[in-house]
Amino acid sequence: MDSHPAPTISIVTAHGRQVLAGDGNERLVDLLNRHRVPWSAVAAYVVPRSGGEPRLSPSLDTRLEEFEDAAEILLYFNRNVNPFLFALDDFKTIESADPSLGTEYFYQRLDNESGTAEAFLKKLSPDECKEIIADRVAETVRAAVPEGSTLVVGVSGGGDSNAMLLGLSRLADYGVAIDPVILKGIPDWDAGVPRAQALCESYGLDLTVIDENEVKDLLGIPVDDPTPLIDRFEREFAGDDFEFMGTLLIRLALTKRAKDVGTSYIATGLNLEDVVCEAMFRVSSGMKPAPFPAREIGETTLVFPLWMCPKRIIDGCFPKYSLDNYDARYPCFSLGRNMYYSVVYAMQSQFPGFLEQLTRGLSKMSMTDPITYTLDEQLGFYTERAVPFPLRRRFQKMLGLTPAGR
Repeated sequence: MDSHPAPTISIVTAHGRQVLAGDGNERLVDLLNRHRVPWSAVAAYVVPRSGGEPRLSPSLDTRLEEFEDAAEILLYFNRNVNPFLFALDDFKTIESADPSLGTEYFYQRLDNESGTAEAFLKKLSPDECKEIIADRVAETVRAAVPEGSTLVVGVSGGGDSNAMLLGLSRLADYGVAIDPVILKGIPDWDAGVPRAQALCESYGLDLTVIDENEVKDLLGIPVDDPTPLIDRFEREFAGDDFEFMGTLLIRLALTKRAKDVGTSYIATGLNLEDVVCEAMFRVSSGMKPAPFPAREIGETTLVFPLWMCPKRIIDGCFPKYSLDNYDARYPCFSLGRNMYYSVVYAMQSQFPGFLEQLTRGLSKMSMTDPITYTLDEQLGFYTERAVPFPLRRRFQKMLGLTPAGR
């Protein structure tokens, strides 16, 4: 096909027109992606070079130089809004007073009266990150855990649990006793033990390490079966992410530890992006968000102290620990997990501050008439709803159990 001079590409809104600089060799959808214009928000009308009325063109996959007889492509935004109002092209940088930078985070200030948005890129040192995290952890724990209680805390040696321990360690005036716990049984859990031990020692905390056999015992797996946990899971749930199984195991282990030490409060390191992903999955599946930042499961209250803490700021607290944790991770092939996290990070990146606003709203919704959990006598742990028989059998097969053997 002969190439043609690339047409001018213009976004047309009620606020006027804006020309998008394009390369004749790129597709129209590539141009839109590069300028952060949602393809679903525009309709493309081609203005013929030879004259005549603009015509609607289904051309997202067409290279600009392949448009025949096109002087201009008018991309009509299908809502009367300014699509570039929240663009991060123009922002102010707020430097840190500390030269030892750890990370950075975008913030946005909105003025409804003037209809303007100002973006700020805040440079953050490790100490500044720690102050932010400590303040948010303290706010959550003071609201969800009675003063003087013992809080059993699941740690991994990674950035999230390390930052959580930091925040909890600064609650001395509130009298909460911190009881950290880490599980073993899969490679990245095992790799985190030395890091978790070092961090707990720095805060004067005794770390409880639950080995693989104890973890298996939580599910009733025969003690004489040497099959690793992750191999069991992948054998029966090929293509799913072990993270789902890991979350259950951590909850069961922390709940048992809480019972042993005489408390009903446990905590894990779910952060801002984690809780939104979980809530989006549930809402997309027709379910109400599970309660957060405090979730009652039977006689236990599960608390998420990091629920308003962005991962980027969490990692800024202990960059070296976070890097070690990243290097120890294994790949995730779950399409759902990949999709929801991708959507969350896209929202967070293009609209700074919106994710925090959405999270507060989801939390309020989840804590109003919260869902309840019921003990499944056969499985031995609390579930939200009845587990379908086929899934129940697969789960029991993974454990090496029959329904009668539980």
